[in-house]
Amino acid sequence: MLAPSGSTLTLTASATALPLNGTTQIIAQVIEPSGTPPHSGTTVSFTTTLGSIEPADATTDTAGRAIVTFRAGTLNGIASIAALSGGVSASGNNAVKIAIGTAAVGRVIVGASPTLVPALGGTSMISATVLDINGNALPSAPVTFSTTAGTLNPLVVTTDANGLATTSLQTAQQAIVTASVGAQGTTNTSTTTGTTGTTGTTGTTAGQASGTVTVGVAAAPTLVITPPSTLPTVNLPAAFTFVITVPTTNGSAVKNVTVNWGDGIQDLGAMSGTNVISHVFHTSNIYTITATLIDGSGNVVQVTTSVTVVPAALTLTITAPTTAPSAGLPASFTIVPGVPANTGDTVKNVTIEWGDGTAAQSLGAISASTVVTHVYSTAGSYSITGTITDAAGNSVTVYIAVTVIPVASPTIIITPSVPSVHGNAVNFTVQVTPPTGVGIVSATIDFGDNVTSKLGGLNGTTSISHVYSAAGPYTITVTVVDTLIDATTGKNRQTTGTTNIQYP
Repeated sequence: MLAPSGSTLTLTASATALPLNGTTQIIAQVIEPSGTPPHSGTTVSFTTTLGSIEPADATTDTAGRAIVTFRAGTLNGIASIAALSGGVSASGNNAVKIAIGTAAVGRVIVGASPTLVPALGGTSMISATVLDINGNALPSAPVTFSTTAGTLNPLVVTTDANGLATTSLQTAQQAIVTASVGAQGTTNTSTTTGTTGTTGTTGTTAGQASGTVTVGVAAAPTLVITPPSTLPTVNLPAAFTFVITVPTTNGSAVKNVTVNWGDGIQDLGAMSGTNVISHVFHTSNIYTITATLIDGSGNVVQVTTSVTVVPAALTLTITAPTTAPSAGLPASFTIVPGVPANTGDTVKNVTIEWGDGTAAQSLGAISASTVVTHVYSTAGSYSITGTITDAAGNSVTVYIAVTVIPVASPTIIITPSVPSVHGNAVNFTVQVTPPTGVGIVSATIDFGDNVTSKLGGLNGTTSISHVYSAAGPYTITVTVVDTLIDATTGKNRQTTGTTNIQYP
């Protein structure tokens, strides 16, 4: 049964654009001249210029509708679908037009990640989102990529189920990447760097669209390292100046700076501008310092410098007395410490070992010339060792030699005045002269006849008289005890002087 003459046949489709192998429903509505649907079971035949219709013949339902399925197939193009029942048809301008595959493309949105590659070149992932004429994602559409600089891999990509096609751009120059679908269409010439891409434009004919995105080249920052103006000292902080300059055009913030000091690695983190970084070297040597900077665009900048680290420039001067020290007497030594200027270093301690077996003497944190006295108990040659230690733990040791001479004994002169007449007194003049720095503790005179007398703390000249009971020769002895300690006996030193007389 076919539609009667004078009926109308109208075609409608659920979709006007389909991907390859896509399907949609086609409805043929039959209305008789009376304005009512025909009897159900009226046959309507369908034809298409592209793809296929299942079934090719269908019968109307009670509402006068014949419903079939259109299958797009694997060819790109415009499918023109017509319907016929009896003498009534929907064809020509009344046929349904469905765009298939690339013929259905409406626009292309192109993006890049990242939009800036490092100055020495890098990789950016290019994405093209293909939409059909209705704004829906268009899968299975081949996208052709081209670039003004660098290389793309691959050049042709088919969109996935979400209408997305991706490729990789490798470039060291600014590049404009174009994604085209179908025949080459009119391109949008916007080249704004750093955007997510342009939406593209419809081509000069149906099924043509393209879009572009610009991938720029990030300008690399600069890094300058300035070592200290004076050579660094072992164990003392050395200040290095790091100056980082980020370009104002296409520059990216510094992400991290790492420095290899030559004796260890330090992570300085994100930096910019001028920075003073301190480092302590524990061994004197020549060190190569390498700093590596990475910015947000992936630029890697490496700068190398060198520095010579010197031993601690500590000084210590020990000056002995201008005249040779005497055993048992205090000797004055001048101690002068020194630390490097403008380093912030200070003296922690100075110790002196006198070389005579006595305990080392600590002078503490002296910072200026200091006079220290020491007594050598015996004459001889001695090696004095001085050690200066600074706040950083550096130390310097110096040596000097000193010769200690014996101390002369006090001189004792006894001058007697012997009378010519027996029974008269003998007058004695006693002169005691100690060496410089030596005092007299006591003096005793022995008249030679078992009679002694104390002369007291004699230091100079004194007189004393004595009467002998019998004539004869006598030996007079004066014994002087001075302030020096005899190293052998551990007691005060004794000196004697004698003279002889003949008493009448």
